[in-house]
Amino acid sequence: MNALDFTVKIDDLHQYELITKNYPEKLLPDQVMLAIEKFSFTSNNITYGVVGEQMNYWKFFPTQPGYGIIPAWGIAHVINSNHPEVKVGQRFYGYYPMSTHLLVTAGKVSNKGFMDITEHRQALPPIYNFYVNIEQDPLFTPRTEGLISIFRPLFVTSFLINEALADQNFYDATQIMVTSASSKTAQALAFLLAHRKKEIGQEFSLVALTSDSNVAFVKNLGWYDQTISYEQISHLTADKKSIIVDFAGNHNLQFKLQTILKEDLIYNCLVGLVDWQNLEGENPLPKEGTFFFAPNQVEKLQKEWGVIKFQQKVGEALLQFISHAQSTISIKKYQGVEQLKQLYTDTLNGKVDPKYGNIVSLNES
Repeated sequence: MNALDFTVKIDDLHQYELITKNYPEKLLPDQVMLAIEKFSFTSNNITYGVVGEQMNYWKFFPTQPGYGIIPAWGIAHVINSNHPEVKVGQRFYGYYPMSTHLLVTAGKVSNKGFMDITEHRQALPPIYNFYVNIEQDPLFTPRTEGLISIFRPLFVTSFLINEALADQNFYDATQIMVTSASSKTAQALAFLLAHRKKEIGQEFSLVALTSDSNVAFVKNLGWYDQTISYEQISHLTADKKSIIVDFAGNHNLQFKLQTILKEDLIYNCLVGLVDWQNLEGENPLPKEGTFFFAPNQVEKLQKEWGVIKFQQKVGEALLQFISHAQSTISIKKYQGVEQLKQLYTDTLNGKVDPKYGNIVSLNES
């Protein structure tokens, strides 16, 4: 059976190549062949590519030397199974390559899903190796499937940041600034922080930093107390104890913010690399930030709450968020290789409209 992989050059993300892969008809014990129906694509996927070497993202779906496959979250269905508990036709949500198919080895199978126990994935974080049986997951409905596919992994990251900040009583900050405030993960975090403010009366101002072209969109979300374009950051209040949650990764923006805030910057949380082409600058940063590694926080909360309670809390919060996101985000579908090429190039170059959530399918049906 033939499959198609969208691969990118590891040392130059602007270069990509389509690779045809041949899978044998006969599967080994416990192997399952999945046809990937669709996957979401956001600036977060570009971050996967930028830090692919450091964070081992290239190891999930190995390909030809010098190239990698950027992971994406999506939905696939079983077209062939050699595991007695995984049936043809079942649909699973999880971490997929930008491809038409994925061959996995199913282990720890339950009615909720399975783990891919393929040898090369065993040293990688388990959170990325679990495939959810969406027929058994109440979050997935025909109406919400698209938005869940786009937001679920991003929302989990935001949920974890929110909980990590709350654990520290928000470092007694009175101002939280979110860069790249129009990005999907930032939207989810703003929703959670705004909800927490209302719920417990937390005293901090939530400030959105975004490009001039996205100011109106971010203001209309209704979650930020103040929205400032990058060109106007001199208007920031500089005498408040502040937190930065940085989804942009822009070196010069970091330098400006640190120069303005000085000792009032009490926590600098580095999350994303939306502006990945501006990671370096002439001026050395006064302080290095702290990189937020989501799997560590997952492990902490699952130990404290238990796995089931953790999943329940995330699920309940995600449903609340999706009910709001339905009025602000429209699904935009991309079909086939040529449309994926255009979407990938546009996202790589920062030419994305925040009001759309992008869903890609490389399979014909």
